[in-house]
Amino acid sequence: MAEMLGAEPDRWQIALVVVEQDGSLVLVAEPTRCAVPCPSCGELSRRRHSSYLRRPLDLPWRGRTVRLRVHTRRWFCDAPGCSQKIFAERFDGALASYARRTNSATELLKTFALQAGGEGGARLALKAGVPTSPDTLLRILHSIVDQPLSPPRVLGVDDVALRRGRGVRRYGTLLLNLETHRPIDLLEDRTAEVLANWLRQHPGVEVIVRDRAGAYAEGARQGAPGAIQVADRFHLSANASAALDEVLRGRRRRIEYVVVAPEPDLETGVIPALPPPPMSRTKQREVEARTRRVTRWQTVRERYAGGEAIRRIALDLGMSRMTVRRMIRAPDAPRNRPFERHRAGGLTSPSLVPYRAYLEARWQADCSNIPQLFRELEALGYRGSRSLLYRVIVPWRGPRPPPDPRTGRRAHRRQPRPRRVNVRWLCLRPPHQLEEYEREALDNVLADDERIAAGYQLLQRFRRLVVRQCVRDLDDWLADAAASGLGPFMSLARGIQADRAAVNAGLTLRWSTGPVEGHVTRVKLLKRQGYGRASTALLRRRVVSAA
Repeated sequence: MAEMLGAEPDRWQIALVVVEQDGSLVLVAEPTRCAVPCPSCGELSRRRHSSYLRRPLDLPWRGRTVRLRVHTRRWFCDAPGCSQKIFAERFDGALASYARRTNSATELLKTFALQAGGEGGARLALKAGVPTSPDTLLRILHSIVDQPLSPPRVLGVDDVALRRGRGVRRYGTLLLNLETHRPIDLLEDRTAEVLANWLRQHPGVEVIVRDRAGAYAEGARQGAPGAIQVADRFHLSANASAALDEVLRGRRRRIEYVVVAPEPDLETGVIPALPPPPMSRTKQREVEARTRRVTRWQTVRERYAGGEAIRRIALDLGMSRMTVRRMIRAPDAPRNRPFERHRAGGLTSPSLVPYRAYLEARWQADCSNIPQLFRELEALGYRGSRSLLYRVIVPWRGPRPPPDPRTGRRAHRRQPRPRRVNVRWLCLRPPHQLEEYEREALDNVLADDERIAAGYQLLQRFRRLVVRQCVRDLDDWLADAAASGLGPFMSLARGIQADRAAVNAGLTLRWSTGPVEGHVTRVKLLKRQGYGRASTALLRRRVVSAA
């Protein structure tokens, strides 16, 4: 404990440990130094003035709140030239002046505030045994001092939504050191001037990785004219996909394509028989009791036929002589319960027999909707229940097919409905991710429209050259896109040609904005933890310091 409270263990001594009624602990610390240096002049003072009590919060112990009870002393400073005549004893390194927490407890609360924010951090602190308020955690966040920033060599740039909704849209710019994958700053706007000013204040950036936004390109050119700009490959592919999407919208054709589902295995009109259901426990007990009674009946008759007396049979089997005589006279094996007359059910029920031919004809006509059949029978005069009709029709459907191992869904028992496939889905999805019927539908769409086919071929060629990072094929693609007659691809070709240096760097260098996109998702989480009330400065503190 002395090592925790000061730099020298001989300064303090824990005199008493008190357990409060609520389970918290109080550590009574008594100072042991005979002379204390003056904070102004440094002269040792041995003349004591007075003392007062401090109760700072300390680190918890096994989830219990721990507080210190420190008897802090005041001293006289007898140095002639010192302006401070009376001073309080300092505990540098363990407890700051006027602080209500030890430095260790403040560091723990700072971690809670950085990782969970104000409200969430306060709940974590209470559970850990360091109770505090959300406002206190926010004050701790604001008191964090920025560490000296070394300019990154490779800088990742991307925008992030600070506020969006109810007609208010405000965006910021997230800056990331791509060599360490750590965010270094969060700017309050995404204009070229904001980025250029930051680059001028932090010289030394050699590579700037960005998306295709013109504001970031201009800001990087103004703020760091000697840096290499790299256009992200994912955003290049996204621009090509957006061009084809615009072509599809401009054609104003149907965006759905009908595909006939495969024929089911069950032939229409065949009424399959259901497999016998498994025997219940009650039925099993009835069968076992029936077997025991039949076996005992057979044993009695066999022994009586062999010449044994009724008295001996009754004694051996543990039954009365009247029961033995009744079994000998009974020509059939005894039953478990009295005989019940079988009630007609299903198609043998008197209420359904007049409509049997109609039901079979409707089933042959591919009508398996039981509520619809029930309404039709009611119109014909049927007065039975719907549950009886269910017991008749459900076995005709046959067993349910097993679920598909890929989707986990069960196939339809009868003829599946025609499936509609979105043309935009077919054209923008990678070809290797399409099913066989989707590829056939795509071939029909491309054969039916030459403009969509031309745009689709341009998109696939661009995706292949981006994956292969082949700069040599880019010239041919730009020429074909400019001569295609498709406005979106022509505009894309002009934009790439104007940003050709950054596109070539994106196809040749290994840098991308993927890590920046990951931290953008993290910023969204931190922003929502503030319940929409955190300022940009506080959000920046959590983004930069908690990484």
